[in-house]
Amino acid sequence: MKYKNISPKKLIESPKKDLNKEQIKKTIEIAEKNLKHKQLQNALNAAFILISLGLKENSVSAALLYETRLKEEEILKELNEDTSKLVEETRKIKKIETQNRNFSSETLSKIILASTRDIRTIIIILSSKLCEIRNVKDDKKLAENVMEVYSPISQKLGLNEIKWELEDLGFRIQHPKEYAKIKNALRKKRNAREADLKKISGEIKKRLKKEEIYAEIIGRTKNFYGIYKKMNKKKCGLKELHDLIAVRIICNTIKECYLILGLIHSMYEPLLNSFDDYIANPKKNNYRSIHTDLKTYDGKIFEVQIRTLEMHTEAEEGLSAHWLYKELKKDKEFEGKLTWARELIDWHRKNKTKKILETLKLRFEEKKIFILTPNSEIIQLPLNSTPLDFAYAVHSRIGDKCDKAKVNGKLVKLDYKLENGDIVEIITSKKQFPKKQWLSVVKSQKAKSRIMNYLQMKGKPKSKTKKIQEKISKKVIDSIKIAKCCNPVPGDKIYAIKTTKRKLTVHRETCKNLLRENQKKIIPLNWEMIGNKETSTEIKIIAAEKINLLTDLLDAIASLKAKAVSTEAKVENQNVTCKFTLQVKKTETIGKIMEKMKKIDGVKEVSRI
Repeated sequence: MKYKNISPKKLIESPKKDLNKEQIKKTIEIAEKNLKHKQLQNALNAAFILISLGLKENSVSAALLYETRLKEEEILKELNEDTSKLVEETRKIKKIETQNRNFSSETLSKIILASTRDIRTIIIILSSKLCEIRNVKDDKKLAENVMEVYSPISQKLGLNEIKWELEDLGFRIQHPKEYAKIKNALRKKRNAREADLKKISGEIKKRLKKEEIYAEIIGRTKNFYGIYKKMNKKKCGLKELHDLIAVRIICNTIKECYLILGLIHSMYEPLLNSFDDYIANPKKNNYRSIHTDLKTYDGKIFEVQIRTLEMHTEAEEGLSAHWLYKELKKDKEFEGKLTWARELIDWHRKNKTKKILETLKLRFEEKKIFILTPNSEIIQLPLNSTPLDFAYAVHSRIGDKCDKAKVNGKLVKLDYKLENGDIVEIITSKKQFPKKQWLSVVKSQKAKSRIMNYLQMKGKPKSKTKKIQEKISKKVIDSIKIAKCCNPVPGDKIYAIKTTKRKLTVHRETCKNLLRENQKKIIPLNWEMIGNKETSTEIKIIAAEKINLLTDLLDAIASLKAKAVSTEAKVENQNVTCKFTLQVKKTETIGKIMEKMKKIDGVKEVSRI
């Protein structure tokens, strides 16, 4: 295949009216000064693909500049913050890929998707990857990544033209003989196939018009790789493979889908065992469509797909139509967050609650990161995790004995912030033991729990005699505060820290702040000494994602006259994990709320944190 290189002039003169062409012109001038000829040409070609997809000037600028050595601050100064952030994120993903060419495709795919904050970054990478493989004749690893990582990602985004070309180019490198054979054979029949496609589409269009069914008909010929896969699936040669053309019919309603199915089955001969109804039985990814293979009166075989416009948008454009139009990040998790927020506002309006944002703040957990062992095994950790978190994730004993760490072959401090794709090696020492300061370093719950357990076993707060408790005056008791760091409630074993001579702050026995404190300042307490104070606690709920889930949970809290101070939510794999911070006066209230929540439809687990 031969591809025309895009010139700076052609890029600037793009017919797109809503582009800031002055910014693109300025970016090209910067790129020309900071890129070698081959890099510049690849960047121009990638930028042109982005414009054809409907992306705006900031994405185009990022595609032109991410391979330069310009710092983010310089790009911010010359252009704008959005472009600077896109460049930074694109560089991170490219670094992950080039850092270790021995990544499996599954590992690379996970890390790339986990590293993405802005969907435009992925589209920039895809356009760049397409331009790269266009000019490569023999790079097996590149072809493997294109086929197993970038092609599936482009399909998920509904960028099928890019998907088909990536597949064909990867196929060309992986199986050059088969590729050449199919290409040469189909080149001779291209005109005939296009004529057949035009004729069949016209016949279907005419029949639908007669029946007063208004639908869009799209025809296409299969790409080389699609033909190759079908040959392998059917275990036949190219001569035995006749269904090289496909027709897609997009209508308005499900009822019309089945009416059209009946009509085309009356027009052409349906092939046995070549019918799938994914409307009645959707695929696991919720793909919906009717597929059927047919034969014309003169023996031409073709495939028909029938779906509604809604189904077509989901299957072909996916959420990318919104991403490309508005250049906004939008995915299923994001949609789940919006649904949660809408339910929250609706509940407050219904219950006439004032100061919505102040009384119940909505927060969402950050994404996880994927870190690799020297053997390329994936360890998933919270954002901003450190080598200590990694060590405890591998094994608790390795965490306890963690002395040094190497990240990507270089020694780093134990509080070093890990990034997606980092390869971590832990060096242990028999002389090493968990330290109090490690609690301020680690981010994962497993690491925190292990460290706190060790410190507790080493030296719990020394018990005080009853006489010491009796010395606490009523004035001091009146100045007792419940610590927000651990939210103790009646029933928890508690200690107090003397913050001043006459003031105490109450902590749970396992609180890390208590363990760090000077033993002389710690006093054991019981709840009778504190009185009937309102306390806060956190509960965690895991439930299936469904409409009105938040409303049901808030109703359970309000029915027992408790207050929800804040909530966090994470929507993932059709499940919702949410946390509520509640204010209660009695420990019994917490138990009753949790029991009510367990009875809500879809709730799988309720626990106190």
